[in-house]
Amino acid sequence: MSVPRIAVSQAPYSREVDVALHRVVSHMRQAASHGVDIIVFPEWFMGLNPVEIVPNRYTEKIGRLAKELNLVVICGSLRVLDSDTGKKQQRGLVIERDGTIIGSQAKILFQPTERPWFEPGTNVAPIATSWGRVVILLGLDATDANIWAEAANLRPDLVVMAASARSAPERNQLQELSVTRSLEVGATVILSPLLGRFGGLSYNGGAVIAHRGRIISSAEEAEILLMAQDPKAPLIQLGAVDVSCYVPLSPPPKGMLVDPKRTLGPEAEKKILFDWGALKTSDLLAAGRELLLQVQGNPRWLALAPAKPTMIRDLSTLLNEGAVGAFAYPGLDGITPYSESIRELGQVMTLYRRPLMVHAGPGVASLRYDSPLLWDDFLLEFPTVPVVLLHMGGRSPYLEEALLLAERHSQVWLETSQAPLSAIKEALTLTTDRVLFGSGGLARDFATEWDKIRQLEPDIAPDEYQNVIHNNALRLFFSSPAVTEPRPGTLRVFRQPS
Repeated sequence: MSVPRIAVSQAPYSREVDVALHRVVSHMRQAASHGVDIIVFPEWFMGLNPVEIVPNRYTEKIGRLAKELNLVVICGSLRVLDSDTGKKQQRGLVIERDGTIIGSQAKILFQPTERPWFEPGTNVAPIATSWGRVVILLGLDATDANIWAEAANLRPDLVVMAASARSAPERNQLQELSVTRSLEVGATVILSPLLGRFGGLSYNGGAVIAHRGRIISSAEEAEILLMAQDPKAPLIQLGAVDVSCYVPLSPPPKGMLVDPKRTLGPEAEKKILFDWGALKTSDLLAAGRELLLQVQGNPRWLALAPAKPTMIRDLSTLLNEGAVGAFAYPGLDGITPYSESIRELGQVMTLYRRPLMVHAGPGVASLRYDSPLLWDDFLLEFPTVPVVLLHMGGRSPYLEEALLLAERHSQVWLETSQAPLSAIKEALTLTTDRVLFGSGGLARDFATEWDKIRQLEPDIAPDEYQNVIHNNALRLFFSSPAVTEPRPGTLRVFRQPS
């Protein structure tokens, strides 16, 4: 089955219904232009729309456009007139790709000020769409434990929390709840909040998409349309790929790990995980499997296998079990990159057609093992093995050696963490297709490296910048043979209805 791409509209509330409708149309067209399959709107996305039976002139216009653009539209609450009781309700709607309204959900719980005006719904019901079973929880329904229990029993593929926060603490609580519930129900949960002033109150956005306990992407207080720009991505993404996310697994220092529940913004995006400590253990297989365990359930994270020259069989096992490449630091074992045991490593990497990330420049090993030029013989013998030089050598003279290797060998890739900005700019004069953004350190180091790489944006072409922060890594790691087929334990996001 194919996997849907989702967009979440987060735009300020508009009092004028026609203005709000114009924005809805604009966001639908923007989403469709990026290949999105599903677009989600927040509660009150049409403001104080006229209370009418649906379908009406507003929903019909959205439906016609949904058919034209081949989009599934999930609407936040609209004020509607129930055709049976004649009473007002707040309802979320789902409009299919053919433009028809295939289901709706009435809000069940109301604030005291709302109760005199609306008839509550009685239960939660799933809506069967072309992408799976959708449940919509409006306002207070999204935070009620009993309603969530009812929703979980429906085995949804997607739950939309059309709820809004009036303060930063409330926003954080809703975001945390969306992540927790996504883990509990084993599904994808979208927090789709209102932004701006409404009814005399200010709402501050904070859209989130979470999948089985992991934040996939998020936005804070901004008028923004989050959408999929990567046709291969199962959910939305903001564009950053961290190719060297260091996750120390044993022992894990408190506060240093990447916390998928609290990682927001660019840091919530695609990551390649590794752990130098794994190279110091005697049980390489267990350490590698622990890394693979970290990425299960998050389709945006991948792991590298630890590679020790004396444990080639374990490396092959880990590559078979889903590692998308390997990381090596032969200097830790007092071995040079041109030794016979490293040749065996090259033979394995050639067989599996996976990239090898290597430490380059000063580190904890003796300096006589850290020179990037020591990899020249390996590169000559194994020209089909992509070799990623971590830190681009780090400092002179190793920086110059790394740049020389990249100029001399087309399979050399340069990772930017801890490298000075001037060196990264020089690398981009050699190639814009083999420079990779990475944090190269602990979770606390991401912000420093991201702020550094953002300084490149005004000085290079937009497509070159996207190559550095996203496209190059996507091509090298996410398009590798390891991820062309689902890995054992890899979780698909939606199930097509049978």
